[in-house]
This record gives sequence, structure tokens and C-alpha cells, in this order.
Amino acid sequence: MRTLFISTFFLAFAATGFYSCSKSKTDVPCTVSTDTLNTYTKTVKPIMDFYCAYGGCHDAGSAASGIVLEDFGSTKSAAVNQSNFFCVIDWTCGPKMPQGASQPLADSLINQIKAWRNNCYAE
Repeated sequence: MRTLFISTFFLAFAATGFYSCSKSKTDVPCTVSTDTLNTYTKTVKPIMDFYCAYGGCHDAGSAASGIVLEDFGSTKSAAVNQSNFFCVIDWTCGPKMPQGASQPLADSLINQIKAWRNNCYAE
């Protein structure tokens, strides 16, 4: 009985450890939402166009660091697949974006981008 308890405890502990190592602690669960305000077209695209997706940075012609942020598909792909997509925007990791800026984007803009993520990257 004692061996069974110890084995069960060890397996549960190991499984918890493996799960926590494989999932980022900053991941936000995506839930299907009827949020029609925080979409790529309404909130994120204007921000990306103004601050990110222009010549020399993240437009298709320049694609700095291989990242294009000028359309829905490429922006969603970057947000989902680039582990530092959100932290470079809020300056909690580097490189700090927008490049050359003296401060991060306004909190309201950062919150709109994060709300888009929380809205399951709605187009």
C-alpha cells in the first residue's frame, strides 16, 4: 500500500512537472467569444500598420527577422508562433518594439492586441 501511494505520488508529481515545462506560464486560454470589438481588422491591423508593418520593418518587402505583420494570416502566425511576440511589444523582454522608440506602445494599444489574443485571434 505504501509503495502504491509513493508511486502514485511520484507519477502525479512528474506529470505536473512535465506539463508545466511544456506550457508557457503566460499562455492565456483562448475561448470562443462573441467579442466583435477586438478583432484583427478593427483593432490590430491599424496598430500594426502604423507602428510595425512599414518599409524597413515588418512589411512583406523588409520582413525584419523574418516577421511580416501587414496582413491577418502573417500577423496571427507571428502572434501564435513567436514566443516573444507579446513581450517585445510591452517591453518585458527584448528586443523592444517598436524599434527605436523611447517608450513602449500606449497601454491601451497593448491591451487591444492582448484582447485580440484573448478573443481567439478573430479576424
